[in-house]
Amino acid sequence: MSDFKIVYLIVERGFEPNRQTFWRTAGSAFVCRDGSLNLRLDIHPGLTFNIREPKSNGERFEAENGVEKPHEEEQFPTLKAAA
Repeated sequence: MSDFKIVYLIVERGFEPNRQTFWRTAGSAFVCRDGSLNLRLDIHPGLTFNIREPKSNGERFEAENGVEKPHEEEQFPTLKAAA
C-alpha cells in the first residue's frame, strides 16, 4: 500500500521556553484514485472521513464561509386513497 499515510495528533504542553510537543498516532489515511484522502481515526473507528477539493464554485463558497446551502427535500409520490 504505497498510498497509505499515518495521521498524527500533535499535542503541545507547557509554556515557552519549556513547551513540549508530542506526536501521537491518531489513525490512518489512504489516497484515493481521484487524489482525495479517506481518513480513519482511532477515536471514531466506525467512521471514514473523505477530504477533497470542492467540485463547484458553490461548494467552494460553502467551504470558505462555513455556510451550508439548504438541501431540497426529496419529493415522494403520494398515494390517494380510493373513495
